[in-house]
Amino acid sequence: MKMPLFNIFVFILSLFSMHSASANIVQPKGAVCVIGDGSHVVLVEELITGKLSLPGGTIDKERGETPQEAAEREVWEETGLVVTAKELLIEDETAAIFRCVSESDIVAFDLETINGLFRIPSWFAPHYGIETEAVYLSEVYKIPENKYRYPEQLTLLQQWSLDTTSAENKILWVTNLVDQAPKIHQFELDLLSSLRAKIDQLPQVVTLSVKTIFTLINETGKEGFFYFFVIIALVYFGRNSALTLLFGIILSIVLTGLAKQGLGLPRPFVYIPQLQLTEAVGFGMPSMHSMLSVVIYGTFYLILKRLSLPEKILKRYACIFIILIIGQSIARVWLGVHFVSDAIVGVCLGGMVFYHFSNMQKKHGDLLYQVIGSLHFWLLLSVVISGIAFIMAYVYYLYAAAICWGVVAAITCSKPKVINDEKVKLIALITIVLSVMLARYGVNYLLTQVEASSLNVLVIRTIGNFTVIFGLFVYAAWLPKVIENKFAKR
Repeated sequence: MKMPLFNIFVFILSLFSMHSASANIVQPKGAVCVIGDGSHVVLVEELITGKLSLPGGTIDKERGETPQEAAEREVWEETGLVVTAKELLIEDETAAIFRCVSESDIVAFDLETINGLFRIPSWFAPHYGIETEAVYLSEVYKIPENKYRYPEQLTLLQQWSLDTTSAENKILWVTNLVDQAPKIHQFELDLLSSLRAKIDQLPQVVTLSVKTIFTLINETGKEGFFYFFVIIALVYFGRNSALTLLFGIILSIVLTGLAKQGLGLPRPFVYIPQLQLTEAVGFGMPSMHSMLSVVIYGTFYLILKRLSLPEKILKRYACIFIILIIGQSIARVWLGVHFVSDAIVGVCLGGMVFYHFSNMQKKHGDLLYQVIGSLHFWLLLSVVISGIAFIMAYVYYLYAAAICWGVVAAITCSKPKVINDEKVKLIALITIVLSVMLARYGVNYLLTQVEASSLNVLVIRTIGNFTVIFGLFVYAAWLPKVIENKFAKR
């Protein structure tokens, strides 16, 4: 009787051990592909982190997706390559990494970028411009460590990529893909290329001057410049005017973003990489910078018009603004990130917004600015933009939503302060500009101190946008009182 009981005990113990072992089996959260030809490897530049990494992502366990299926799906979504996941290289709780083979030749441009990478055309990938900023082919030993998301992985990556079995992937090197562009874009590409070639033949001083001028003009389309214009409007024209300008900026970002994803038309450097002279993400049509310049300068002109300035002064401002709009559009084309048609459509969209806003100002006057500056308006806008961000899963909409909620919080917590003294205005302007610059620097510094996690970067940037815009409007309401009190004591 003792032996059977002992056998039963051993059997139960073995079942328990099997259960414990199965519970300890590593269940990876993600799946990744190493796609190489024996000397090069495919990398993606992530839109959120700005870092390079192997193509891959989260396994959809709710749909019963296997790691191999997840790896193949993520590669297609991020790079546009159709691959088969073969050998499992390594697996842990973070990810399962496979050696993957492309079903077709991997097309890559034969011209190196500044970082020594070769761009892979990927504008047809489902997540291009949403999750992926660019796709590259890189020699394994040339991957910049400070640019790679997981630097501790580089040694293993070199071993995996240089394995002789990786030679199953074939690289098709091309100089350009002009013949893949629409006819109108082919004409524009030839025109821009010939114009660049003629400028490059001029003395180096002239070439450098042209590039510097257009680069400086291009800076007027950056985020920092928007903040500067909003601060000027806030200090000199009041909160409602600043919020009207901010609304125009957010409207431009949302409209152009929707149009870009809907049309899906690539930028010039997608066909000829050497045309790119500045950073740009996603699709090109329409030009957001061109639309923003029309909306910003147009709204600013209408704000000045409310001050009943002399007609001559208004005309001078109008001429300056028109020159800046044209300059911004030409700069984007010259720097290789927009076609002429992209810029024209962007200007037309901005012109439509300006035209309708101008008509509404004529009909409703100050009431229009009061409505746009109200809590209910920004609360509704915040909900709408948050909904679009959730549906589209587009990171820039999330940042725009954070700005809207920051405005809601600022309106709730503070009352606008009208500044009459010119000295107080100037001091407030300089102080607020420096404070915003410091806050933005703090956000960027914090990003360098955290792990290169998409979630961490997303959270920090979102909170940063909310905090900066909230602090800007609250600080602008509080600071003038402090300055005026100091002047009064003197």
